[in-house]
Amino acid sequence: MCVLAPSQNRDPKSFQFDLPVNQRSVNALLREKWYPTARRIARTCTSARRVDPLSGVVLIVVHATAGSSTDGAFSVMREGRASYHWLVPDEDEAAHGCHVWATAPERRAAWHVRSRCHHRNVAHGATHLNHRSLGIEIVNRQAREKPDRFSMWQVRATANIIRYAWAKYPNLRHVVSHARLDPMRRTDPGQHFPWEQLEEDVLKRHLK
Repeated sequence: MCVLAPSQNRDPKSFQFDLPVNQRSVNALLREKWYPTARRIARTCTSARRVDPLSGVVLIVVHATAGSSTDGAFSVMREGRASYHWLVPDEDEAAHGCHVWATAPERRAAWHVRSRCHHRNVAHGATHLNHRSLGIEIVNRQAREKPDRFSMWQVRATANIIRYAWAKYPNLRHVVSHARLDPMRRTDPGQHFPWEQLEEDVLKRHLK
């Protein structure tokens, strides 16, 4: 297993990069499979978007699960407490290295950021960002005592999702951490996430 060094910038509340205007990703290949039962329950834990499902999407939010398994992460959707569009499996799971899990329809708003959360540098300071965003959860324990390093594949898979979305959504501009939008309550994807590597994988590869 190949793991990556932590981010040089250790404060996840600062994690953000913006996608260049008038450029689009050309590497839009996304290896995804629908997580079992996800299609069936999606409408119970997502909402109709209040913006156009294509042109209204302007940001992607990167989360980490604070848990050790895909099934544990998906339990919040089964219980109707939260949701997200993709789930990136951990290195000890069979899907790792093969595909990411699709967990909610992109055309619907997932419940992954609190409605009142915002940042002045994201979507002009707008709130209700679930309606304008796509959410990615990465399985990681978020342990402080014994850090759970993110695998190289997890970071590359996350970058692939972002490039896929960048090619599809014409107004997608911001890639941010959950901590950026909710700094008083959230720290994910955590200080050990290699944010600079993610930015490099997204911005420096396969642009037209």
